[in-house]
Amino acid sequence: MLTMSSVRDYLAENGRASLEDIAVHFDSSPEAARQVLDHWLAKGRVRRFEQGGGCGKASSSCSCASKPQEIYEWTSV
Repeated sequence: MLTMSSVRDYLAENGRASLEDIAVHFDSSPEAARQVLDHWLAKGRVRRFEQGGGCGKASSSCSCASKPQEIYEWTSV
C-alpha cells in the first residue's frame, strides 16, 4: 500500500529507486507515487535527480525517444 511511511521505509532500505520502480512496487500510478515523494522532497528527506535518457549524440537533432528516469534517493539527515 502506497503511504508516506511505506515509501519512506522502501527508500531507506533501498537507498534509491526510480519513480517507475516505486510505482510498480506499490502497485500504484507514477503520479500517485510522485505525490508521496513530493511530501518527502519538501521535508528535505528525499533527493530527486534524472538519470539516463538521450542517445549521446552531440547533435541537437537527436531523435531518440529515450527519456531520463526520475530517481529518488533517501537522505540521512
